[in-house]
Amino acid sequence: MRLSLIFFMLILLPVATGVHAWLFCRDNLPALTQEAMARLTAAGVRDPVVDVRFFDIAVSGEAPDPAARQKALASIRSLVPLRLQPGADRIHVVAGLQAKLDKDTLLLSGWLPEGDEVQNVSRLLAELRPDLVVRTDELRTAPEVRWPEGVKPPLTANSGLLKSIIDTLRVPAELHISAKADAIALTGLLPDTALKEELVAALAEVAGARVVDPAALKASPHVLPAAFVKPELLAAFVRSFFSMPPPRSFDIGEDGIPHLVGVATRQMESAWLGLLRPVTGAVKVDARFTLVPSIYHFPGYEVQSKLPPTTLDPLREALRGCVIAFDAGSARIPPLEQTKLATLAPTLLAAGPALGLVIGAHPDPAGPESVERDIGKARAEAVMSFLIDQGAPAADVSAVVFDPVPAGSPSAPASPRSVELLIK
Repeated sequence: MRLSLIFFMLILLPVATGVHAWLFCRDNLPALTQEAMARLTAAGVRDPVVDVRFFDIAVSGEAPDPAARQKALASIRSLVPLRLQPGADRIHVVAGLQAKLDKDTLLLSGWLPEGDEVQNVSRLLAELRPDLVVRTDELRTAPEVRWPEGVKPPLTANSGLLKSIIDTLRVPAELHISAKADAIALTGLLPDTALKEELVAALAEVAGARVVDPAALKASPHVLPAAFVKPELLAAFVRSFFSMPPPRSFDIGEDGIPHLVGVATRQMESAWLGLLRPVTGAVKVDARFTLVPSIYHFPGYEVQSKLPPTTLDPLREALRGCVIAFDAGSARIPPLEQTKLATLAPTLLAAGPALGLVIGAHPDPAGPESVERDIGKARAEAVMSFLIDQGAPAADVSAVVFDPVPAGSPSAPASPRSVELLIK
């Protein structure tokens, strides 16, 4: 009887175990599954999936970073009586990139799979935006990081992870050239390397003793196209504009409006605007020129005369402010002005044929241009003839008409109907 009872209990034991397991699954597993889901969500896991089979649990999902993944797995392991077996933790960190632009520095952050993709991304962005410093201190790698679906290394400019960042980094073209006494500096962004090289070559032709510094001028295909990027035409303007003495500057930004600053004559201003017209089209030029009558009136102009300083310096002092005034509508030298010229003639004669004299007439800006130029030419020739008759050297003497300068301008002559004597 006792043996029969033992056999009966042995037969009932599996049945009782099965019933207990069934009751456990019915009454506890749904609650444990919900608890596991809640713990994964609290740890930041996206799209969590929980699979509970008796006491074994498998989890999957996407964690924002490795720290969140470890937090989620630790939370599941503490959920008794469930067991997380090796290989059942299928929670991954999906690779991601974020970028923040801080002035001229691009700060990258996020997670990538292990490998050399951090260096690859840094190199790629530096090529596309050479004007920026790319910082990758916060861009990390880890073995549990996986590429998003459809993304394969190496990353390119068209990869999904980079495209949104690259699109926001596209910038309009701009160009800034500044000439000072000792250097010509170029800054900005151009969409074409060949254009940069052409501009640098054009400036090198006219730089003279000035250093051409193009270090801050960057070129990249990532720069947006610009209407002013017309290589041969833009180089022709730059070559002409910066052949004149400094200081001067040329700036053009995303609005396409050229900004010119410098010293110019009326003829130079007209020539430069003509060179710019095919470059910028109908865009109005912001020209802020200090107008002067001639190149001889440029600040810092160095005379070309070969006279020794002992002769040149007193002569320049004698000619300083030497202006011959004329009556309105007349090219005849007034008697008082003839006396002034006669007194000056011996000094010019002593200088000899190496003098190099410019006799320039200042036309009246208020009168008709053609009439004023004609009468100005006659006045300059009258002064030249008078000085030669008085014995002044005839070699290397020229009679010219200066460009008119509006009255009230800093470089306007005291009398618009006058002739000025200068050394070349």
